[in-house]
Amino acid sequence: MIFTTERFGEMACTDEQVITFPDGLAGKNACTRFVLVDDEQTAPLQWLVSLDDPALALPVLDPALVLDGIAGAGLVPEGTTTFVVAKEGAGTIAWWLDLRHPVIIQNDARIGQQVTLDDGSLPANFPVALQPAGEGE
Repeated sequence: MIFTTERFGEMACTDEQVITFPDGLAGKNACTRFVLVDDEQTAPLQWLVSLDDPALALPVLDPALVLDGIAGAGLVPEGTTTFVVAKEGAGTIAWWLDLRHPVIIQNDARIGQQVTLDDGSLPANFPVALQPAGEGE
């Protein structure tokens, strides 16, 4: 199928790539069909791009990339892929991650949901600092 987005322009995907969110996402209940898109310019972030709203593309990140022991935190149920939604930061903060409301995708069924975790230690705004040039290379 061919679809057009504001962020990425015209794109193509197969039916097997579509992830259905029966209840939509927080604040976007009318949007139920998404595709996960990789973008070299924002890696390791990926994008949940809506097939229902050309303006909606949410940056998401594998929480294991920024948190140690994430599987033990209960964020990654077996047979699923878990992402956290990111918001662009400013100053020394590159991104704010919503750890309290992860997006969980059942890999085989391609069904997703955004859940609210009861764990008060997981913030809805977790800062990820910018890495100074030359570090981590």
